[in-house]
Amino acid sequence: MMAIRNYSRFVLVAAALILASMPLFANGNKESGAAASSTGAAMQATGPGGYPAYTGSKADLTMWAWTSNENYSIDAFQKQYPDITVKWSNIGGGTAEYTKVLTATSAGKGLPDVIMSEYTFAPQFMEFGTFQPINKWVSQSLYEKYFPAVTLKWTSMDGKIYGTPQDSGAMTMVYRKDIFDKYGLTVPKTWAEFQADATKLHAADPGITMTTFAKNWILWPMGVVWQAGGKMFDYANGKWYVDFTNPTAKKVINYWGDQIKAKTVAADMWWTPDWYKELNDGKSATVISGGWFPEWLQLNAKGSSGLWRVATMPQWDASNPHNGEMGGSGFYVSSQSQNPEAAALFVLWLNSAKESLTYLHDKSQLPILWAKNFTDSLAPTLMQTEYPYFGGQKITEPSVQSLKEVDTAFTALPVMDFVQSSMQTEMQKAIDGTESWDQFLQNWQDSVVSFMKKQGFNNLVVGSLPN
Repeated sequence: MMAIRNYSRFVLVAAALILASMPLFANGNKESGAAASSTGAAMQATGPGGYPAYTGSKADLTMWAWTSNENYSIDAFQKQYPDITVKWSNIGGGTAEYTKVLTATSAGKGLPDVIMSEYTFAPQFMEFGTFQPINKWVSQSLYEKYFPAVTLKWTSMDGKIYGTPQDSGAMTMVYRKDIFDKYGLTVPKTWAEFQADATKLHAADPGITMTTFAKNWILWPMGVVWQAGGKMFDYANGKWYVDFTNPTAKKVINYWGDQIKAKTVAADMWWTPDWYKELNDGKSATVISGGWFPEWLQLNAKGSSGLWRVATMPQWDASNPHNGEMGGSGFYVSSQSQNPEAAALFVLWLNSAKESLTYLHDKSQLPILWAKNFTDSLAPTLMQTEYPYFGGQKITEPSVQSLKEVDTAFTALPVMDFVQSSMQTEMQKAIDGTESWDQFLQNWQDSVVSFMKKQGFNNLVVGSLPN
């Protein structure tokens, strides 16, 4: 059962605070994952390419999505399903799209049939009633035929599947080979080695930091904790769990806090012209981000072409590699769609059919995709592709390996806009040295819990997390 909350206030706060500064290549489960319903599509007739047949009348779908060149996949889909047409509108991402989505949901009209959302914000829309379940046409068994079960944490709640995942934000480390060569650094396999490299680099040239800690992007602290096998919140059994001060979170955040204090790592504002200039100018030796970032880097730091390389993430335990995500987005069927069967088949085919995946990779510039058809069929054909921007490196292999190491997931809180803004307020105090990093985590948690209670979330569990 959903918690009772003041939705009018919820909309106003969400519209005011949703992130406008983060990149939208990418970016979730009311009893998600294995509990998602397996009923529905099992008895469907087989249609094109082994996908379910469409049984409805002619349908004209609308879609909001910010990725580029979706028309290639749409055209291919329409050839497979000639009774379904899709009109795609790019209304922008972040605040531009999410404010319109929340407003139209509240008004009870104005939503398209299909909505693109970052995984981080999808639970907010699920809670708010923006999406509708598609289990009748996409059962759990059908879903897991095309996508890893771990992704259900971002596309389902309480056994209800709302959409399908598209790109992955599996974390990678891009690094400046010229800087590593000049200062005798080795690509770190562990976080202890990373810290040793950072110390060595700072001693040799204090003007270069090993990396920057994004202080204006919630997915960064979320991701590094996730990569260590941890999390700070989740959803299970009808309850929202919050524990920012668990041992894993403390270990990871203090690891970075210690390096910020030592000036071997800098806390920085990401996604700004100044930040990209720093990357071009060689002021940072590495960037830790999602699997989509190599494409983003090429577009925004052209002056350092040929100098970067891509590596898998350093590990806390090299014998047991693990990874997390920073970003990624899915496509969901809206609660106002009058053609949910057509919309469900579209989001299934769009994000899993081999032909569509090829277009999404080549035309929409999405380097890593969650579909099994990508890892099993398309990725092997890309392994020998050399990327001039990365000095001729074949970057698909480390990127796919990073994806395969994402073996856990959790559901983001349905107030991530506030989680972001409160993080920035509290983190600056720790950066300035006026409070410890442990105090940062506690104060951050207290702020989020207080906000959620005021919004009417009466199903909070504070201080523990589900397995």
